Amino acid sequence: MSKNLKAMLARKLAENNQRHRESPQEAEFDEGRQHVRLELGLVDPNPYQPRRSFPLEELNALASSIAEAGLLQPISVRRHGNRYQLIAGERRLRAHELLGKNSIEAIVVSSADADMAVLALVENIDRQDLADYEIGQALRRIENLFPSKKKLAESLGMNREDMYRYFAFEALPARLRDRLEHAPRLMSRAAASELKRLLDHVDHCSALDAALDRAWTALEQGELEQGKFAAYVQRLLHAPTESRPPVERLSTKLARAGKAVGTFTRDEKHLSIKLKANALSEEEAAKLEQFLQALLAEKA
Repeated sequence: MSKNLKAMLARKLAENNQRHRESPQEAEFDEGRQHVRLELGLVDPNPYQPRRSFPLEELNALASSIAEAGLLQPISVRRHGNRYQLIAGERRLRAHELLGKNSIEAIVVSSADADMAVLALVENIDRQDLADYEIGQALRRIENLFPSKKKLAESLGMNREDMYRYFAFEALPARLRDRLEHAPRLMSRAAASELKRLLDHVDHCSALDAALDRAWTALEQGELEQGKFAAYVQRLLHAPTESRPPVERLSTKLARAGKAVGTFTRDEKHLSIKLKANALSEEEAAKLEQFLQALLAEKA
C-alpha cells in the first residue's frame, strides 16, 4: 500500500468531515466527541473493516502492551440503535477480549457510512499497511454506498485505472481468493490485473486449473515472484502436452461419527468414492446413488 494512497484517503476524510461540520444540523443533533467506557458485548464489528486477517501473535503482543502500559488510544464507535458499531480499533478490541477485560475506553462520534468506510481504511493503513487484496475487498464492500464506480473513485480521490486493478481480484477463481483470505499479501493488484487479462482470453479447462494450482504453490513456496505469475501460467498452458504437470492425486478420508468409513479420491483420469459396506444404510445408499445420477444428468 503506497504512502500516497494513505495521504489521499486521509485528505478526503478530512474534507468529508469539514463538509459535515459546515452543513446545517437538526436542532436535536448532539455534535461532538463523547469519551465513554463501554462493555465489550455492546460493540459490534465494523461492516466495512478492510483487514482480513488478525494474526494471533500480533494480537498477543498488543495485549501484552496494553496490560503493561494501558490503552494509549481509545477505540472509535458510533451509535447503532441501543448498541455501538466499531469505526476504528478492532485490534485493540480483540486484544481486550484476549485479556479477559469486560470494558474498553471509546470515543463516540457521528459518522456516515461512506465516511466510516474511509476512516476504517485510513486507520488500518496508518497502523499497518493493508495488502492490495484487503483494499480490493474493502472497495467492494463500500461500492454500493456510491451511485457508480466513477463516483466511488472521485470520492476517494483515486485514479479509476488504479481502482480497477483492485477490483481485478474479484475475477480470480474462488479457490485462489480463498487462499488469499489466509495470505492476502501473496498477490498485488498489478499481478491480479495481469492474471485477470489472461483469464479473459483463455477457456476454462482442467489444464488451466492445473496450471493455476502449480503456479500458486510455487508462489506460496517463494519459488515464483508474483509479478511473473500470469506469464508463468501462460507458459504452462502453451507447453507441450507431455511436459505439462500431471494432476496431483488427491485423497480425502471420509468419516462418520468420528470413525473412518472410506475415502474420496481424485486424479488425472478418475474420481472415486470408496465406502465401507456398513457405512450407509440401504436407504442412504439409494439416496446417494440417486443424487449422483441426478448430478450427472445435469452435466449431460
